[in-house]
Amino acid sequence: MIKKDIKPRFDATPDFGAAKGNDPLRINTRAKPGFAITTILLSLGVATVVFATTVFILPSLWWAVLAAYATQVSFILVMFGAYYMRNAAQAPQSPYDAERWDGINDRLIDTEPPVWLSYQPKMEGLNRVRRVAVSAASDRNSRKCCEWLAEYDCEVHLCSDHDTLIGDLIARPERWSLLVLDVDHIGGSDAVPRELEYIRSGLAQVPVILMSSRAAKARLDVLVPRKQNMVLAKPFFRKCLFSAVERLNPSTAQDGH
Repeated sequence: MIKKDIKPRFDATPDFGAAKGNDPLRINTRAKPGFAITTILLSLGVATVVFATTVFILPSLWWAVLAAYATQVSFILVMFGAYYMRNAAQAPQSPYDAERWDGINDRLIDTEPPVWLSYQPKMEGLNRVRRVAVSAASDRNSRKCCEWLAEYDCEVHLCSDHDTLIGDLIARPERWSLLVLDVDHIGGSDAVPRELEYIRSGLAQVPVILMSSRAAKARLDVLVPRKQNMVLAKPFFRKCLFSAVERLNPSTAQDGH
């Protein structure tokens, strides 16, 4: 087995962006100034046409002004409503901006020998750490998840060969604090109950986070016992991953390596 130690690159948007009102975890849904100015000018044109038409049909200045004003307000509301609906339709389900998943469909990748990638905690000099095993394809999405866990002061080990990783965990369960399992990597939601039962036979005390598609999450919420297990739908926010780790409250590893 080849083990490759790498230092994670923390290239995500800095946390101080939220303090300035530029939270990278939120979609920028504010209308652009150019669109707002264009909408107002168009509404003035429409209101002028309505005003002239009303004066021609009904010889009443007040009715013409009222009709023009109502038309202008309605036009602006419709335009801004359409603008926000268009943005919402085009936005990804979980936009991360610089931190977003790339929408790559994970697939089972068989490697020989298995690929191991290790990520050390961002905070150095920790006496005891939470050691996390990640069973997933070695793609950009999985590596980003590992980088986030390393930011959360976890020592993370990603393995692209599921059987090899589980064998290592069961052989030395005291070394591990948490298992993160990509459901697509082991064959889909149908394989989860059987695989989870096998994992629990040797890892009774190790919490498990299951990463699944949104379509499979509802089914897994029913199939998977809630004790020491949690299902996260991909793609998810970094703060959702951190919340899941906190809820499961994994213990620290009992050895140095």
